[in-house]
Amino acid sequence: MKFVERILNTLSFGEKWAGGICFLLLTLLMIADVTKREVIDNVFGWIASLTEAYPNTGMASLLGDWSVYLSESIHSGITGFSEWLGLGGIIWAQKLSLYFMLWGGLFGSALASAKGSHLRPEIADKVLPKKVLPIVKVLEQWIIAVFFLFLAYLSVIYVIESYGLDEVNPVTGIYLWKVQLIFPYIFFSMGFRHLMYGIFPALIPSDLNEATEALEAAENENWNLSDTEIRGNK
Repeated sequence: MKFVERILNTLSFGEKWAGGICFLLLTLLMIADVTKREVIDNVFGWIASLTEAYPNTGMASLLGDWSVYLSESIHSGITGFSEWLGLGGIIWAQKLSLYFMLWGGLFGSALASAKGSHLRPEIADKVLPKKVLPIVKVLEQWIIAVFFLFLAYLSVIYVIESYGLDEVNPVTGIYLWKVQLIFPYIFFSMGFRHLMYGIFPALIPSDLNEATEALEAAENENWNLSDTEIRGNK
């Protein structure tokens, strides 16, 4: 069991880093897109207008033709480079940002499953006897494992079909099957993780049940406030 636990911890560690890198690249792309649109375009536009107006200035007549030739060279170079870059933000940045957001979110869902913070109905926890709950927890892991492994199988078929169609995103030039590879991995990762939880129940993470904990904390706070008010009235 220690070996399996080590594998699952390594898996979670890699997914945590992969998700963090995806969101880091997403942030850098957004910064680059805004910088291109709001800073670089304005600076290049200002330099182009300045060098275009320079030949008609008194400074140009004072320095001579060499300065006019230099300003015209700078103007043509800046204009050509600006046309090559295009006006506005980076064209492929938005599409690539969506890919990174998708990948980061899927890695996050795998980590949520590993930590027991996934959404699940809590009715059985309140209704069923406590002696039966451990069995229900194990059955739950087997059902989830079969579900995600089936999704992994379907996603593999989907990626193979996408590869056969040779589809390419016209903006980024990336083959879509490369983007879709994340689906078989994530589904297999979650299915394998829950399968191990079903085989080794001691590895099952405790459910965070964040909604229930928040309600209980609010109720406790209300009770504390009520007790304080009663004591104050006395």
